[in-house]
Amino acid sequence: MEIRQIRREDNAAIETVIRESLIEFGGNREGLAWADPGLSDLYREYNAGGTQESSANRAYWVVLSEGRVIGGCGIAPYAGSGEVCELQKMYLYPEARGTGIARQLLRTALDFASRHYGQCYLETLSNMEAANRFYRKHGFRSLAAPLEGSEHFACDAWYTLDLVRPDPDTNPASPVRRSWRAQKLDAMGSSVFSEAARWREQAEQAGQTVINLGIGAPDEAPSSEIRQTLSLAVLRESAYTYPGTRGTSDFRRQCAAWMKHRFGAELDPDTEILPLLGSQDGLAHLAQAICNPGDLAILPDPGYPIYAGSLAVAGVEPWLMPLREENGFIPDLDAIPDRIWEQAVFILLNFPGNPVAALADFAFFERLTEKAKRWNVLIVHDLAYSEMGFDGYRPLSIFEVPGAKETAVELHSFSKSFNMAGCRVGYMAGNAEVVEALGELKGHIDFGVFEPIQEAAVFALEQAMKAPPGDRGVAPLYERRRDVFVEALAAEGWQVRSPGATMFLWARLPERMRCADSVWTSQEFSRQLMLREGIGSIPGSAFGAEGEGYIRFSLVQGEDALREAARRIGRFLRSLC
Repeated sequence: MEIRQIRREDNAAIETVIRESLIEFGGNREGLAWADPGLSDLYREYNAGGTQESSANRAYWVVLSEGRVIGGCGIAPYAGSGEVCELQKMYLYPEARGTGIARQLLRTALDFASRHYGQCYLETLSNMEAANRFYRKHGFRSLAAPLEGSEHFACDAWYTLDLVRPDPDTNPASPVRRSWRAQKLDAMGSSVFSEAARWREQAEQAGQTVINLGIGAPDEAPSSEIRQTLSLAVLRESAYTYPGTRGTSDFRRQCAAWMKHRFGAELDPDTEILPLLGSQDGLAHLAQAICNPGDLAILPDPGYPIYAGSLAVAGVEPWLMPLREENGFIPDLDAIPDRIWEQAVFILLNFPGNPVAALADFAFFERLTEKAKRWNVLIVHDLAYSEMGFDGYRPLSIFEVPGAKETAVELHSFSKSFNMAGCRVGYMAGNAEVVEALGELKGHIDFGVFEPIQEAAVFALEQAMKAPPGDRGVAPLYERRRDVFVEALAAEGWQVRSPGATMFLWARLPERMRCADSVWTSQEFSRQLMLREGIGSIPGSAFGAEGEGYIRFSLVQGEDALREAARRIGRFLRSLC
């Protein structure tokens, strides 16, 4: 096989390659590529004035096999830019795969591009899985949205690559660099979170005073008594040995005592409690401990990003169950097909949850336990917000259902309940086999939670258990903030659902966002709200496809800041329609 620049006589052959490759890969949603007039005369498009000489900053190459054109690709300036080029119309017939010619073709194009541009951009289709793997392998970084200036709305996957101009003396033909970034990192979490951080930087640079309601991190410190306990413990010389993955017996016993006190659950501290470096530690590693690559797990959509991210690392396939407003954001367990129940290793839920503060009742947990036992599926219940119930509601543990321990584990966090987010401490409780498996994996990864932090956590639980009847810990603080923010938004004309728990407001975009024949995405709403008014939020799409059309606000600012945020949001909404 060989590569050379396109000639006039190659036009018909390369047009056929492109069109037939589009058919093979399923085409695109709008079919715009079929109407591309450039396909019938690529030679003229990529060559100056129809001459044999290539244009100074654009070119197209074809791949030949025994004289027959079997593929090609082009470089051209992107949106008239002199600094950014676009890798265009890169297609190869299947017979070229595995020969190394695709890499050679890309290297040819990028060698040319690096002499004229600083960055290379490309647009493609997400269903072209092999192509997407190829671009990531060769250093292209995926983008959450197309670059400004794109008119190719048929594509739904976008990539960019910084180019290094070659030094003719030392590096006349730079090879395409292999990426040292695993593809699975793309599935670890939505890129929208990093995008939101950039929006904040832009807003601050423009002079905005930012009220960040995006991050879900408590703004309060632990009690002074918890801090004092931690301070004394870190001064003890014996505290600096490896703590061990199983944790101290005091920690495990106190966690078991708390589960009995708070939920009436009986747990063996020696076999059914495992300390964690925060509950996210357990969520991130559990699939690796209990699943094999190719297994399946059932996840909520929308859901906390590490749920899907942990499966990507473990090579486990997700099956997404929708959480929809018409059902109170509670999944319909009977709508999960039997074939999915049969394949699933575990089902992951969190009530009340992040981003949706849905409240599951005892009857739901009973049905869930019955289903899980019938199909031999593990229930993984993320109960990070167990102490953040409002209006008299106290979140339930799965272990309040008799016999649930046979088929369930539950993850608990000190971050939200006791404002100990930076301490990184939590625990998993439940099924002994699962606890042992995760403990075995973690024994190869870390050496447990720093003992002074375990001591502070023990003290936090003791304090909570000694609290007078009716004491609800951190819940009243967030309940007051919820009331202030919901009422202030209503005064600005935005009626939002008032959550019954957690530190989050899950708000449907207001109807006025559909004015003037324009439908806003949650990402654009969140972006513009930050850039124009300095209010941080997270678009619902960051949590899954079912989150589109919603925005998540975190109640992590004082009441005055929440009122000011609502005032700015109202001004933003009134500016639109």
